Amino acid sequence: MPRFIFTDLHEKLIMHYMMLTRQETKLSDSLLHLIRLHTRVKTEKEMKVLFEGYKRYAQTELADSIFQIEKLCECLGLSFEETISMGKIRDKEKRQEFGKRYPNDSWI
Repeated sequence: MPRFIFTDLHEKLIMHYMMLTRQETKLSDSLLHLIRLHTRVKTEKEMKVLFEGYKRYAQTELADSIFQIEKLCECLGLSFEETISMGKIRDKEKRQEFGKRYPNDSWI
């Protein structure tokens, strides 16, 4: 198989992307814990404690993911703030398109 990582930029891009996917996998794990919590907990007090813990776990994974995205923007010479703004605009556009395509369904 031919080499495909030749420069420091290539190395940074692949490493930040791999770290991002790792964090996303951990995020899915924390969300699964939150979703399934009601199937494992017996008391309201225990539910509150575990919910807060898993919520904080999700927050750490979100923070790590956001940081890796910021590093990828930096490597590509893109503005992180502009990228976030673009994401908000694109989400609004997707919501409007969804409403046109599925008028009787609600957006998440």
